[in-house]
Amino acid sequence: MIFSAKNTKLTLNGLDIIATQCALDIATTIDPRYDAGQRHSQSYFASNGVGSSMSFSHYLTGDLDKIKEFISDQGEKIGSDQRSNEGRIISGSFGGLTFTSGYLQTYSIQFNPNSPVIANSTVVFFDDLKGEFSQTDARVSEQEILNCKNITIENLSSTGVGSINDFINASYNFSVDINPVYKAGQTLPDRIYFGRKSVSMGIEVDNPTGYLPYNGVTSKFKLNLSKHNSSTATENFSCFGVLQSRSVRTSVDDKVSHMLQILTNNPKVTSNVFGIEPRPRPVFVGAGGDDVGVPLNVL
Repeated sequence: MIFSAKNTKLTLNGLDIIATQCALDIATTIDPRYDAGQRHSQSYFASNGVGSSMSFSHYLTGDLDKIKEFISDQGEKIGSDQRSNEGRIISGSFGGLTFTSGYLQTYSIQFNPNSPVIANSTVVFFDDLKGEFSQTDARVSEQEILNCKNITIENLSSTGVGSINDFINASYNFSVDINPVYKAGQTLPDRIYFGRKSVSMGIEVDNPTGYLPYNGVTSKFKLNLSKHNSSTATENFSCFGVLQSRSVRTSVDDKVSHMLQILTNNPKVTSNVFGIEPRPRPVFVGAGGDDVGVPLNVL
């Protein structure tokens, strides 16, 4: 029997995903075993555990994207052993095929004029699939999909970035290094080691300039999305980092475009200290009315 996309339900952590496409890839790491003096082999051994991934694209509907939450939460929490930092683990189901140890590896969005906002995600997992594929006939509830015609940009950068009058399109990309750690004799990872995280944002504007110092420019951009006929932002994407490149280009019968590329390796927004407010130190009075002074341990 041949199934269609409407028969396939995609769920992550109990959340139904309105996806435009989905691909589930399962792979093993197998190497050939050679005996001394041989050039050919028909014997193989597994050199690592199962490494699988699920990539999918889904519409943004205006309710804060639950998948985006893994960007800041994943890999930030310390476990009871004071070493692990897995954070929130993703469990998912694709047409009845389930996994329980998933982690968000990439997340990207391309913002194009007058187009629906579609996010592309990749989840990796290191356990075997369970269950069997089964068709579904459930209808998806109607939801309003965000469109780039209702997008605004905030430029909170330093003066070195220059003025941003109008922007043509933008992109948002997140990626993280995910490495499983195995114990001898086990095929499932004992824990997950997270490497570097990076968030980048590309913005194409219509006022070309070429200023860029060797150490970059401090940049802060925020994209706000709202629903139709509403000025209230229901979704936003920000990148607080360093402007690392500018690209000015054109071609025959085309406009001159100016692309700014911002990069940060800290996707969590940190607090900034903008000043110190002085306060008078307390003075203690003794029993006889004399000033004792300020104790040494009082700041």
